[in-house]
Amino acid sequence: MSEESKSTRRSFLKGGAIVVAPLATIGVPAAAALAGDGDRDKLARLQDEKAIRDLHASWLRQVNSGNYAAAARLYADDKASCALAGIASVAADQDAEGLEFARDGKHASATYAAHIEVETAIAPDHTLAQMLHAQGEGMVRTSEQRMLKADYVRTPDGGWAIAKLDFQRA
Repeated sequence: MSEESKSTRRSFLKGGAIVVAPLATIGVPAAAALAGDGDRDKLARLQDEKAIRDLHASWLRQVNSGNYAAAARLYADDKASCALAGIASVAADQDAEGLEFARDGKHASATYAAHIEVETAIAPDHTLAQMLHAQGEGMVRTSEQRMLKADYVRTPDGGWAIAKLDFQRA
């Protein structure tokens, strides 16, 4: 056997070092840049989805506890707050149907299936209704199935706020 045809571990490692050398000169940061920002974008999207779910859950807690002032603080604008007059409770799905982000990354919208309870005051125009009002009653509560259409906007600090909520009949 000749020396040239003899393969050794040392010659194999030398050949591997020659192949890897150009890759090592690129460096880790450049290699990460070449890999793309796909993973970073996916992570940012997942974080945004979680932030919106948390915002929605917080809004539901505040509304169902009757703390409308705290619920109003979750809106981006005081004028945009949802008219909750007569709504006693909202049982909406935690998971949005079709959470969509705008291309600018600053707006999102979602639709939730919701079951709401609406309170309507009984007009105190007769004796029985007047007695109910005197005892702290006088409300009729009904349940309805509605769709909750929600629009969200990114705040200057990078979080999310409610831009608009609208209950639509299912």
